Amino acid sequence: MIVSNPNSICKRAQAYYYEYLCGEDQEYIPAEILAHIDKCHFCQAEVDRLRIILAEAEEHATESTGRTSSAAITNLRLHFAYAGAPVTCNIAKPFLPSLAIPALEVGVPTPITVHLDKCQQCANDLEVIRQLNLTHKQLCRLSQIFADKPSEHTVGCSETRAAVLGVGFMHFHKANAEVLKHLCTCSNCREQLYQFRDKVRRELSDDESTQNRFPCEEVSTADIFDYCFPYGIDPANDQYAKFRESLTSHLRYCPTCLAKMQQLHETIYNIVEQPDSEVVTYFTFEERINEGVEPEPTDLYADWPINVQVLDKSKIESKTSSTTIWFPRLLKQRVLALNLKRFIKPASVAAAVILMALFLLNAPVAKAVDLGQIYKALGQIKNVYFAAFDPEKPEPTQEIWASKALNVKMVKTERECVLWDLKGKSKKSRDLNLSSITTAKLDNDVLMKVGETMKAPWGLLPFDDISKVPPGTKWQQVADEDLETTVPDTEVYDLVWTKKELIGSIVYNKWRGYINTKTKLPRRIERWEKGAKEEEYKLITVTGVAYPTAVEVRATIKDAGF
Repeated sequence: MIVSNPNSICKRAQAYYYEYLCGEDQEYIPAEILAHIDKCHFCQAEVDRLRIILAEAEEHATESTGRTSSAAITNLRLHFAYAGAPVTCNIAKPFLPSLAIPALEVGVPTPITVHLDKCQQCANDLEVIRQLNLTHKQLCRLSQIFADKPSEHTVGCSETRAAVLGVGFMHFHKANAEVLKHLCTCSNCREQLYQFRDKVRRELSDDESTQNRFPCEEVSTADIFDYCFPYGIDPANDQYAKFRESLTSHLRYCPTCLAKMQQLHETIYNIVEQPDSEVVTYFTFEERINEGVEPEPTDLYADWPINVQVLDKSKIESKTSSTTIWFPRLLKQRVLALNLKRFIKPASVAAAVILMALFLLNAPVAKAVDLGQIYKALGQIKNVYFAAFDPEKPEPTQEIWASKALNVKMVKTERECVLWDLKGKSKKSRDLNLSSITTAKLDNDVLMKVGETMKAPWGLLPFDDISKVPPGTKWQQVADEDLETTVPDTEVYDLVWTKKELIGSIVYNKWRGYINTKTKLPRRIERWEKGAKEEEYKLITVTGVAYPTAVEVRATIKDAGF
């Protein structure tokens, strides 16, 4: 085994391995270091190891087509764009929501994470955001709110304030995407919205929320987030519009839930409007020169070739006034142009590249979705909504809401709406033409049959259990060019099998699922068939699928008149 003397020239040579490896950058290497690497067996072995690391990292980056890996790498590049620049709370703030997303967790010290290590105010703000338990998409939108500036919008305060009444009552269709953005980022306009909702809340009776028996305690922060911060919602293309009215019809007139919304509003905008603390950090890549000296036990970055300084804010304010506008205008240009070899001193390039290689090697590589993952994902959900369509008709022929959390199932057709209440052991039917409701008690056999339909995979897959998939069934990903319909953030897979009819004929069946790449849950399902003598498959049914919260299901049931 080849070993080096930690006090020898090998230690200093480590910082130049990347330049040595690149060849054209050897001009940056001191002559004595270059001569040493050429002759040293240990250094040559380390250079070879770095070559393997970088090759593997490049292979992973090339193969990783998943959006999660791409987003994580982009996020890390945004962090490192601030190497060699002062980082204030205002700069770190847009990164806080992404740091609360597990898939974007940063495992190496960066200019942003070291600021949080030194700044208690930002660390506290990150913990507040984590405690909100927002969804991935909501955290991404929150980052945009922290970063955006109303001066860059195409609408002004006068147009936005005219929409306060409609947005205040959660009628998003009375505004547009740009108005909603401005309303979230302009301090004056959002104060108008806050005051309007507070006036509505004060005028409502304190017991009004209990009179309608809506379980306000089940309304979570994630449930009301969109209505407090509609940034990024386009009312003209709102995929959740069908669910919103069910919940907002309660929120508009519930003082309890409106108070929750006001509290969330205050929590988020207290972070937005909070001034910088006195902590300003400065992160650089730097070769460690104290060879043979044990680092201090309190040194958080002892194992990393970096230097972190906490600067005197009063001495650098005049120099950093322009850096606070890097988001979003100048930072994008800075990241796109980021060349670590030119941005930091050449001796430190190896450290930066190794940091990137370590991250890439540990980043999850996107793989094809297998059928077992879909069964598993469907087995973990508690609530589902799906609408079945005849391919020739625009309106659904049947809609179903099912909730294990509430122990209910509601089925809506053209003529009637039926609510199966397993806990209450009852069936309520509402004639949609007459609006009359009939109630019937259910025996145990019926309850068991209804309960069976609410087990995973909820009827969304052609076989109740993966063990029942017949031999010879094919599972394959569908190329984009073979699709006529697209669903955002999904990959498309076909499950193809044959079935022999009683009369002996063979029917070819195809289940096509548009699978969310992160959750592994289907968002759209198509059923296709063809006979043995037919060349083309025929589309039989289309099913749109969503996964509402228990609160949204309960609100929909209430909206249906039950």
